[in-house]
Amino acid sequence: MLVVKSSAGNSRKRMTRIGLLLSAALWLLGAERAFATEQVKLHVSGASSPNALVYRFANDNGFYKAEGLEVLPIMAGMLPGIQGLIAGSFDFSQILGQGAGAILRGVPLKIVMVFDTRPLWWLFGGKNIKNLQMLKAGKKATTQVAISSFGAALDQVTREVLPKHGVVPDRDVVLRAVGNAPDRLAAVINGSVDAAVVDHMGRIVAKKQQLNELLFYGDQMEFVSGGVVATEKTLSERPELVRRFLRGTLKGFLWWKFHEKEVVSKLAEIWRISETEAVEIYRSSLMAFSADGTIPRGLQERMIAFQKKALRVEREIAPESVYDFSVLGGLKVEFKNTRF
Repeated sequence: MLVVKSSAGNSRKRMTRIGLLLSAALWLLGAERAFATEQVKLHVSGASSPNALVYRFANDNGFYKAEGLEVLPIMAGMLPGIQGLIAGSFDFSQILGQGAGAILRGVPLKIVMVFDTRPLWWLFGGKNIKNLQMLKAGKKATTQVAISSFGAALDQVTREVLPKHGVVPDRDVVLRAVGNAPDRLAAVINGSVDAAVVDHMGRIVAKKQQLNELLFYGDQMEFVSGGVVATEKTLSERPELVRRFLRGTLKGFLWWKFHEKEVVSKLAEIWRISETEAVEIYRSSLMAFSADGTIPRGLQERMIAFQKKALRVEREIAPESVYDFSVLGGLKVEFKNTRF
């Protein structure tokens, strides 16, 4: 007798195998997406400042990875970095001075996080400049003070601070754009300039070189210089990216503030300095840092007024046109009473 095998059973088996293969393929695709990270290009300055290190430590501790982000810090000059942010070469920038300057000129950017509220800069004179008044030696403005670049935060603050002590830029001294902090320090050591504004690391070297500390800017005024700047386009079109990036950054910021021992150890290792020097830098950063990554409206208004004066901008500018802490506000609630 001829036996005819049913094709229905074979068809069901084939469909089952296809279904299993399809399920496996979809699982693999989902797993790939789950483990995939979104790349973020971050503009940072060339200086090894606490502001820049907040990002580094957030990376090192896996805070960005937990948000599905691969953050690539890219060093560039302050003005070129902001220009790159505007052009779309960067997703975010650390530089608030040039960023705010661009906003005041009508560029659609927003400051969405602020790290510091006082400048961690010191003015050091050469070995022959014992005090601020010696910068006025001679009747002509031939004494040179090294700053970073014209229009940058360092330039603006120096033009505000020196007149409080009777030293007027462009009359008593000439401000000279030299570049980053190590170059400025080298210029005053070799005598190319008479004084220079340096950061915390420059201060350590300057003291070892027996240069004269003339002024600590942080005692003179409030000023925000580091944090997060983004384009309005990114804020409106990629809000989830902004939230994830700020979430990882806020974790790094709070980790810095609550883990002195670990931060000091890392600073000593990175900068090859003593633990005592690292402690001094760390604690000075805490005096300058904001409480939670935001600043109150009063300081926002004072910063806008100061920068309008420095940039000779006359039109009215509301704080909401410059600062947007709405995303960070939600994250602050989430992180309340949390230490990382």
